[in-house]
Amino acid sequence: MKTPRFLVAACISLALAFTFSCSSDSSDDPAPVQSSSSDGGGGSSSSGGGGSSSSGGGGSSSSDDGGGSSSSDAVASSSSSVPVAQHTLTINVDPTAGGTVLRNPAKTSYDHGTEVIVTAEPENGYAFAGWWSGETLVEEAIEYAVEMDGNKTLTAKFVLIPPNSYSLEIHVNDVHGGTVHRSPSDPFYVSGTVVTVTAEPEFGYEFTGWSGDATGTANPVTITMDEDKELTASFEQLMSGTFTDPRDSKTYEWVRIINESGTAYNKIWMAENLNYNADDSKCVGESGASGTLVDNGGRCSTYGRLYNWATAMDVCPEGWHLPSDAEWTALTTAVGSDPGTKLKATSGWRSNGTDDFGFSALPGGYGDGGSFVYVGEDGYWWSGTEYDATNAYRLYMGSGYNDVGRLSYYKSVPYSVRCVLD
Repeated sequence: MKTPRFLVAACISLALAFTFSCSSDSSDDPAPVQSSSSDGGGGSSSSGGGGSSSSGGGGSSSSDDGGGSSSSDAVASSSSSVPVAQHTLTINVDPTAGGTVLRNPAKTSYDHGTEVIVTAEPENGYAFAGWWSGETLVEEAIEYAVEMDGNKTLTAKFVLIPPNSYSLEIHVNDVHGGTVHRSPSDPFYVSGTVVTVTAEPEFGYEFTGWSGDATGTANPVTITMDEDKELTASFEQLMSGTFTDPRDSKTYEWVRIINESGTAYNKIWMAENLNYNADDSKCVGESGASGTLVDNGGRCSTYGRLYNWATAMDVCPEGWHLPSDAEWTALTTAVGSDPGTKLKATSGWRSNGTDDFGFSALPGGYGDGGSFVYVGEDGYWWSGTEYDATNAYRLYMGSGYNDVGRLSYYKSVPYSVRCVLD
């Protein structure tokens, strides 16, 4: 029988206030750790569900509510004190007389993950020949976005334009929107050369047209080089769409979540729980002999499948990944107050959300031994961040709760998966 939620909530409050567990278990194993907001769904489970267990994993409680609790939030507070790695961006200009480079932001070092926009400006008589990393051409457009995930070295190459030849400068209105390719791909062209220019939008964008020395939406477009020319490809963000998983041809809705006030945030998430039939995955409502997977009542198509942590780490399609604990936190921070309400779907819950951002979270429950619990009531999603060898972080949303819970729990428990675009 489930422990009444008000009693569990009181237990959590006492645990956080006095830093002891709701039971007298004295296990030395590391306890699953609660941090940030309350799990909302209640206390811990003795059956391997959403919270702490009385065996094998650490903290304890006799409740089977699945929400999870802990007597400590030390992991969250200690992780926030870890200094952010710093990286350097070295820009070379070849030849030095060929042009200059601007960077935004203009710093000597950058926090890990910072994006730097570099822009090449050729001098008169020179043409830009691309951004190079070592011997590899990485971008032909004059603007380029560099992700600082390590120390980086780039070379902006320029070439002297010979007589009776002209340059074609390629620009993009949004460095994230796509790439532009030219054929032939040369920094300058003899007078009369016809160049074919093609715009290729990134996932989540669409090409909207050309400006400069060509206009319209034809793609590709041809340019006759009879003078120096400039061409800009414009891309526009799409706010939602569909993605078809090439592994099984299942199609998923996706949504772009943006917050430009307060916390800058712009990410594409799947708007459905993953439903890829990977080894060791489970489907709510399955029945049949051992090893036989039967979708009973079509619940897979509604709630997706459930995955243990090891499977979840590699189950997202190519180009997508299991979000880290930090990525989940960035999402819930970006949507503001009451993230549980704003991210939950407007139907499918015992107490529905408002789905303000189109995330459409659904309550797939979790696996508890051979059964499934809290389907239609609570939702649990893995993150890609470990707590220790036995536990990893997961997110929780519950019916009737406005917040989003965060807890580490046993990797063996099957939870839902949401994928985020790389």
